[in-house]
Amino acid sequence: MNIEEIGQVRSQYDEPVGPEEMRGAESTILVYSEYEDGLYGIESSDYLQVLFGFHLSEDYSLIGPRRNGKKRGVFASRSPNRPGSIGSTVVELLEREGNELRVRGLDAVDETPVLDIKPYAEPFDSSSTPVEERKKEPRRRIKELMEGGNGERLLLKAGELHGHFCPFLALGVLAGQYAVARLGSAAPDMEEMVAIVETNSCFSDGIQYSTGCSFGNNALIYRDYGKTAVTVAFRDGPGVRLYLKQENLIEEEYPEDQKLFDRVIKERNGTEEEERRMKERWRKIGFDLVEREPEELFKIDEIGSPEIPDYAPIYEDDYCESCGEKFMAPKGAEKEGETLCRECAGEGYLQLDGSGLRRIEG
Repeated sequence: MNIEEIGQVRSQYDEPVGPEEMRGAESTILVYSEYEDGLYGIESSDYLQVLFGFHLSEDYSLIGPRRNGKKRGVFASRSPNRPGSIGSTVVELLEREGNELRVRGLDAVDETPVLDIKPYAEPFDSSSTPVEERKKEPRRRIKELMEGGNGERLLLKAGELHGHFCPFLALGVLAGQYAVARLGSAAPDMEEMVAIVETNSCFSDGIQYSTGCSFGNNALIYRDYGKTAVTVAFRDGPGVRLYLKQENLIEEEYPEDQKLFDRVIKERNGTEEEERRMKERWRKIGFDLVEREPEELFKIDEIGSPEIPDYAPIYEDDYCESCGEKFMAPKGAEKEGETLCRECAGEGYLQLDGSGLRRIEG
């Protein structure tokens, strides 16, 4: 088989660094002039698949420790040391100028030989489950990731819900993944498995995504303890509680990043560059943590029969005689002979926000 080199990578990196850092940077693919005509029309593609050669690759091992320390076969990993020495990635096409393509997301070092380029096409290149199957089992893909122990991919998907990547989102994903595997159910029936979170921080979004327990499906319970902890349990069986042993984990293991976080987020006094750097570091720490062993980070206890509320009741509806809007009947108020919603009655209510659960007086 004859494999042609069609170009080279131009990058700021002369040697490999963390893939998260490289994927966030821009680089250029220089296509050799004899192949330039093959780029005709490529500007219409937002994303490209790039095949390249691991020209700095060392001898490979079929089984060995990977970046996170776990042993895996070479075909079950993303190691650059491979029998075929070929890598692939999807990049964002930012600009074409002649035979040069400016891209973002290419985790290849300077002078890496490029072997092929083609448009990334979602219908053909993604491993999406057929629509009809997804209608029957909406969490099927998540179930596969959970059963496969793929923390990185789970965190990538959880970021779609959370809006960014951070250490405590990763810890929530890790805790939820462990608890569901421990209980032996990656796709529980609605409300049969519940998660009791003790914080409303980023951690809780990781729990919601990985376990499938949410406020909307009545399987997420919030206890305002202010602890980075969760209990995942079946209604008719045992449960498991995970509590973060190092509440000052970031301060202790990443002191400089904690200082940066305090300046940018806590004090709201960081520069644009510091904010960019903090997001980059927070993302890297998150993807590092999600690959750690749960027993290393959490105090884990089996719970025989945790206290769980009854199934969510189905309330009758009522209508406010002032604004005309419908509300759950038990949430209303009688005032001067009228049935009113709490807002129109000026009644107090409970509110869950960044401060936790607090009562707002009418």
